[in-house]
Amino acid sequence: MSTGLLILLVVVAAVALLALVILLGGGGRKSGLTGNYRSMMASSQRSSAADERSSNREGKPDALAAMSADRKVTTSKLTIKKRLKFAQMSIPVVAFHSLEVAISLLAFIVVSLYLNIILQLMSLLTGPLFMRWLVTSRLERRMKRFDVDYPQFLLSLVGLLKTGMNPVQGLEAAAQGLEHHSLVREEVEMMIERLRFGVSEDRSIGAFGEDVYHPEIELFVQALLLSRRVGGTLSDTLDRLAKQVRRRQYFRSAAVSAVGMQRGSIWIIIVMLCAMQFYMYAMYPDMIMAGLNDETGWQIWQVGISVILLGIFWVRQVTKIRV
Repeated sequence: MSTGLLILLVVVAAVALLALVILLGGGGRKSGLTGNYRSMMASSQRSSAADERSSNREGKPDALAAMSADRKVTTSKLTIKKRLKFAQMSIPVVAFHSLEVAISLLAFIVVSLYLNIILQLMSLLTGPLFMRWLVTSRLERRMKRFDVDYPQFLLSLVGLLKTGMNPVQGLEAAAQGLEHHSLVREEVEMMIERLRFGVSEDRSIGAFGEDVYHPEIELFVQALLLSRRVGGTLSDTLDRLAKQVRRRQYFRSAAVSAVGMQRGSIWIIIVMLCAMQFYMYAMYPDMIMAGLNDETGWQIWQVGISVILLGIFWVRQVTKIRV
């Protein structure tokens, strides 16, 4: 390895590690008043929609439908910026893509020293695959944290509303029954804090769960906003929403169980292949080493590794569960 290539490798590795440390250390919601002020001052889509509704004192149904359709369109596609927001990674999109390039370059330099052109080209995908996996895993982890307590929270709120509590008191009382580390409780407490600091009800309710990727949050927010505007029985609406959330949880768990066997089978096959190679090496070491030392045999080994990696990626894409 030349000196220039070694220096480039060290610099790229240092930049990638530093950026990754900053990325992981900077995630998470700020605690205390800083997080409250940030959420209160954030200009989110829900807050904008709530302000539009507040400015329209006539409360026409067609305006409400237009607002709902607009919000649905703007939030349907998960861009990188939204993924970073939902995953609580406070870095610019440009820095995210720069980190992808740095990791890919680092992997390409390492792979190019030992492996063939096929694996070198595949190594260029290391950065995007790793970074998007990291963001997706953090996003899904937050969604699961929210989803664990969400149905219980809705049912408790329905019961409290039927006893005669107003929605704000019911929200606070239902959140108190959850664990202290519950993400639902954190979101409710943030909403109550915004109300206490003088933020309007529409803006405070509209910002509920704005940085959590969950399909039923929007329904809950709109139900609260509609009940505050036009009245109606909120408990019946939330009861139906709780049933829908439970059904979605059941279908999601059933889908995960269904594809779990498919994902597990590919790993069993890979383990069996590795065990077979170790057995052959233990019984006939010269045959394995001859294939590794021979130029043609080494190329065949690399092609086999490439096919296995492509198979793993294909199986994960086919069995991916979309929320």
